[in-house]
Amino acid sequence: MSASCSTSTPSQERPAPKRPVSELLSEKFTPFDHLTKVVSPFDEETKRDAEFIQKLNTMILELVLDFHAWSAARPTFESDKTADALEKEMQAFRDAEDEQEKTRQRLNDFITRIKLALAALTGLAS
Repeated sequence: MSASCSTSTPSQERPAPKRPVSELLSEKFTPFDHLTKVVSPFDEETKRDAEFIQKLNTMILELVLDFHAWSAARPTFESDKTADALEKEMQAFRDAEDEQEKTRQRLNDFITRIKLALAALTGLAS
């Protein structure tokens, strides 16, 4: 039932010529270049990691300094803002007191005139 398809590739048609074992053993292997294959890529990656860590440390330091400057200036800003608000409120109290004093003075003048008018009227009536 199984139909065998015989598709052959050139390497299957011609086996590699057999070389004598002595020739194979005397052949010099190309040495593994560990410097370019392992050491250099590792060194490059290590340098990139060190540069990244340095850059990250610089960014973190700048962030901490900015945050410190902001937090140190914040109480001064809040104090100035609160002082301005309190000064405005105190000025409003002073203005209200001045207005009350003027109103009291006018009322006092009015009462004095009424008393003088009553005294004049009672002096005329008698």
